[in-house]
Amino acid sequence: MPREAEDVVSHRRLRFGYLDATALHRINNIFVLQSSTMKKLKRHHGTQNDDATTDNPFEALTEELLFAILDFLDAEPSAKKSFLLVSKWFYTVEARHRRVLRPLRAEHLPALAGLYRSVSEVDLSLCPHVGDGALEVVAGAYAVTLRRLDLLLSRRFTGSGLLSVGEGCGGLVELNLSNATKLRDGGAAAVAQAGNLRKLWLGRCKLVTDMGIGCIAVGCRKLRLICLKWCVGIGDLGVDLVAIRYRCNCNEK
Repeated sequence: MPREAEDVVSHRRLRFGYLDATALHRINNIFVLQSSTMKKLKRHHGTQNDDATTDNPFEALTEELLFAILDFLDAEPSAKKSFLLVSKWFYTVEARHRRVLRPLRAEHLPALAGLYRSVSEVDLSLCPHVGDGALEVVAGAYAVTLRRLDLLLSRRFTGSGLLSVGEGCGGLVELNLSNATKLRDGGAAAVAQAGNLRKLWLGRCKLVTDMGIGCIAVGCRKLRLICLKWCVGIGDLGVDLVAIRYRCNCNEK
């Protein structure tokens, strides 16, 4: 292997960590090609530039190639952190590539929503206090891209916040409201506005009654999974409504 290629491989290993042999070979070929192209351009124009950044083959990579590299690094958090330290361009590309947002505090959502604009999954299970304002931020920032919202163990939100998500995020297919012990029938009615919802978790939503479940059964016509564990406020009527509604869906198919 030429010395140039060896240097590129060593640099890649230092920055990104371990990848399988096939991925390493493909990425290495890309780096060597980009580096050779840059040197030819410099010779063609007859310019001499001592700036170290111009000799860095990473700077010539396109956004699509960087997305492909990031796909390989999804299973290696430490490698992805190293990726962010390469340059500001890499940091920007990673922000565009990120699909999962898992903040530690709901107060950070406005800033994070402005930085990560292609998120399809928002996990707020680490945020114990999530108010209606935070849900409105999520609905406004990810109205088109949001597919999954996890509010497990979260508190303080009401039917108003859920309504903004249900009406604003038409592509939402999974919603986890487990342990929302203050959620009432009004909140369940707001969930019913998410017409494309396919999976819904309501574990330990003790204040939801048959009325709320009836609203969900009518509004969420595509629902395929619903968890009602420890929903002590739901009786036989609510269960019957769910069974009848989705049995009819199966018969229609």
